[in-house]
Amino acid sequence: RVDLAAEQSLGTLMVQAAREGLVTSAHDLSDGGLAQALAESVIRHGVGATVTLTGDPFVALFAETGARALVTVGSEHKVAFEAAATAAGVPVSVLGSTGGGDLVVEGQLTVPVGDVRRAWSATLPAALG
Repeated sequence: RVDLAAEQSLGTLMVQAAREGLVTSAHDLSDGGLAQALAESVIRHGVGATVTLTGDPFVALFAETGARALVTVGSEHKVAFEAAATAAGVPVSVLGSTGGGDLVVEGQLTVPVGDVRRAWSATLPAALG
């Protein structure tokens, strides 16, 4: 089910956070889940990330539930972003950090960002031959 109130709260938070310069990047999780958002984010910015998941890693990586976003926040804005999220009624989970040259999902995979980019770029040409 689509939770329109949660979508509105997240949207309001993201607009506010962007206006206040609290976030450095954001990606929704509705298409491909966290796995897709992580891959596209490291490709776009050319910077690795290390995340730690809780619960079932398959569900954590591939659930496409709405009203969720992968957001990066500089350490100087972490407290302000979390306060804004609390005020908006949007739950926040710290997954990890950015940096380095690999996409790391602790206990699951470590892939160099260049390999992620090559695999992502080769998919359509390989499918259409």
